[in-house]
Amino acid sequence: MRWIARLLTIAFAQGFYVTRVQHAFIGKAGVDETPTCAARDREGYVYVGGFVRSSSVALPDGWLVCLTPTGEVRWMLTPGGMAADHIEDLWVGDSILYFCGYSGSSLSHPEELPVERRADFWVGAVEKATGTLLWQRRWGGPFIDMALSLCGTSYHTLLIAGLSWHDTLSGVEAVVCVLNERTGEVLHRLNWGRAPSLIRRIRPFSFQRSFICIGEQDHRPFIAEIDYLGQIHWRVSLQFHRFPSQLHALHITSDGRIIVGGRYGNRWSIAAFTPSGQIIWEKLWDRSNMDGTLQALTEGPEGILYAVGWQYSEELVSSEQRGGEDIWLAALTKEGHLLWERGFGGPSDERGVAIVPAGDTLFLITAKENRFSDPSPHKDAWLVILRAVPCSKIPLRLRTDAPSLQEKAGTPIRFWVELPSSYAVRRVIWDFGDGGTAEGSSVEHIYLLPGFYSIQVRIDFKYGCQEVYPPSFGLKISRP
Repeated sequence: MRWIARLLTIAFAQGFYVTRVQHAFIGKAGVDETPTCAARDREGYVYVGGFVRSSSVALPDGWLVCLTPTGEVRWMLTPGGMAADHIEDLWVGDSILYFCGYSGSSLSHPEELPVERRADFWVGAVEKATGTLLWQRRWGGPFIDMALSLCGTSYHTLLIAGLSWHDTLSGVEAVVCVLNERTGEVLHRLNWGRAPSLIRRIRPFSFQRSFICIGEQDHRPFIAEIDYLGQIHWRVSLQFHRFPSQLHALHITSDGRIIVGGRYGNRWSIAAFTPSGQIIWEKLWDRSNMDGTLQALTEGPEGILYAVGWQYSEELVSSEQRGGEDIWLAALTKEGHLLWERGFGGPSDERGVAIVPAGDTLFLITAKENRFSDPSPHKDAWLVILRAVPCSKIPLRLRTDAPSLQEKAGTPIRFWVELPSSYAVRRVIWDFGDGGTAEGSSVEHIYLLPGFYSIQVRIDFKYGCQEVYPPSFGLKISRP
């Protein structure tokens, strides 16, 4: 077959196409590792936290792993003790990685209390370079105490947010603790005094030199601004979303918008707020047959918002390809317009946990069953490295089997698009310049009259880069 290839520069295309660069399981063979959170430092190292079980009947231990900017494991650590330990959140300092979660045993709880009900606040510090545990501290009462999120302050302290059940009459209520970042000493504790409530995520709000937190109170999601001692500046309750609505994701954009996400009812939802707590927009997934939870939000190149979590839908289930729950990734503009969404599925349940940006690279941390190692299938952390490729940099080739871009009238000419397999095309529309058109990645056309024709192509990609128009090229048709 005769053919000629032209590498074309894509003109007038805006945005990015998100392509998968590599993926790998993280952890030890035959051991169940479940990721719950992730963070990145300025040098590009990514830290993943969660818990690990050596067997299906063993109690969980805390689990930390440090990944290099290219995805290799730098060090791995399993902090914890004899009790059940869970890591829920990470905070990256200059040279120290802080973690928080919950841990408990019969030493601090009644022995008749089930293991899963024994929980104390748990916070620790690890040297980033080596993975050396510097200190860890546990505190709490005989009932449930959970540290769900943490962040650093400019006063060399740590803010720890979560929930506490210190009074059996009032039940679970939101709590903020202030710790010395060097020793873990508890300096201050503030219970919010209204139950049931909890704080699920807390992050610094540099625009106001304060902190933003999200959670639930009276079975409704809320967003609040607090100071370095946990005192509330303002709080907004999303009154129009009732239980089981929850907020799991919190991100503050480069221009000061507060973006929150989670599940309203049983569907994904994202909302944007001003620095003073006024709602700007809200995006609610409108598929009534889809169930899922948004777990994390981040901001990528050109201010694109990326959301990750899991979705379940009858439309997605296949006995050969997909499980009940699938990893779900979506991209939106700052105004809440959905650009695209994508599922990563397999034969078992999978959940997206965190998404961490690093320039044009996105580290997607997920929980997935490992069916490829020597031992029997087991739960594992799965790392997917994505890259946001500018539309103008997509390695697109338009090919034709017309020799030297010349052919005789009446001869069938084939045209096709050549792309790496990591790029998914939604639609290709060809305009052959003689009034004829065709749709498809590979098409055929016959010119009936001699002349010089300009061929134009429009390509729509699935995961970014809509309406890409490569430069037109000419084809000379001679008499038969």
